[in-house]
Amino acid sequence: MVSGNMSTWGVDKDEPGDLGRYNSSIINTAPYIMFDAKYIEANIGLLLGQAQNSNLGNPVFPADTLGVLFGVYLKFPFALSDMFTLYPLAGARYDLYLLSRKSDGRDAAFPAGSGGETADTMEALSTVTFSLDAGLDTFFTDHLFLRTELLYGISLPNKTDVYLKDSRSADVEWQLSHSGDFKIAVGWRF
Repeated sequence: MVSGNMSTWGVDKDEPGDLGRYNSSIINTAPYIMFDAKYIEANIGLLLGQAQNSNLGNPVFPADTLGVLFGVYLKFPFALSDMFTLYPLAGARYDLYLLSRKSDGRDAAFPAGSGGETADTMEALSTVTFSLDAGLDTFFTDHLFLRTELLYGISLPNKTDVYLKDSRSADVEWQLSHSGDFKIAVGWRF
């Protein structure tokens, strides 16, 4: 799975050198295991990625990240043929970040308050995402299949998002935490 979690900010005025937005992102690759029933899919995976920020000069970013994801989705499959099954799905995923490190090997500490408070990785980056998705199963035999899914979700702001928004409250028009995922897996139906 390839996953991207982004926070996009709209600011009310352009300033020299400013793109009119404030963006932070975490791009992950996530090997995962899925458990599938006809109308329910659950998965657990390992998040391996990098947190980045478009605000140049920010000492926290980039930071390599490690975490675990847990997802549960409801789906409604439509058999297109004996070989293809298409399905919409909706559900939620929790990304639990455990560790983040700078390129020099130091642990990353994320700002969490105007008084210089910091948050650890778990507090700063972990988030819940609610998504609407589409998937396709391609069956090679009665049991062996290839699953591809495209997901888009809206995330609850994590502690870093909240801090960054509060610290720029004078010029932020809007903020959206969202994610996009592309998943591919080989499955075996019992």
